[in-house]
Amino acid sequence: MSVEERRAHLIEAAIGLAEKKGVAGVTTRDVAQAAGVSLGVVHYCFENKDQLMTELVKALSMELRDSVDANETVWQDVGSGKEALQKLVRAALELMWLNVEATPERQLLTYETTTYALREGESTPAKLAIAREQYTFNDTTLTDVIEHAREATGNTWTVPVGTLSRFVLNTIDGIVLRWLVDNDSAAVREQLDLVAAMVTSHAV
Repeated sequence: MSVEERRAHLIEAAIGLAEKKGVAGVTTRDVAQAAGVSLGVVHYCFENKDQLMTELVKALSMELRDSVDANETVWQDVGSGKEALQKLVRAALELMWLNVEATPERQLLTYETTTYALREGESTPAKLAIAREQYTFNDTTLTDVIEHAREATGNTWTVPVGTLSRFVLNTIDGIVLRWLVDNDSAAVREQLDLVAAMVTSHAV
């Protein structure tokens, strides 16, 4: 394996372990054992557990982004104007949601990584950086998606796109967490309709 392939293999092993025992309970030795490599290989690819956890949360976030980008037909022949924007944003949210719905353990893990980082961050600033990196990456991802939708439909935002994407991300965070509690997918889809309408209300 190349170094990048090895890193991806170790991240996947770490995700599998964290889904089963929680982030706090995962050690680099556990990851090495699960991946079938020596501990030295883990430390060659990642300086420490914090760096591994940072890459883990990026990988989880990238899965959601890839779920939106995977279906290229969504972005073709979309038309123009606010109605087209709303349909396109809603379609992108649906692709994201299908990924979320299929991977509840991974969604729970994203919240666990955040709380782990916040709990440990007071004594270890590097751990707080994990949560900040996670949300910075998610902000960038969501900004790219809604900007793509805006450009494809010929609209203009009436508020800064960073403000809009941050608000949408916060809303989606709450929607997913509530779904993990009550498993009401029908309610989620109604809320995603509202999110798409809200996004469109800030476009001309």
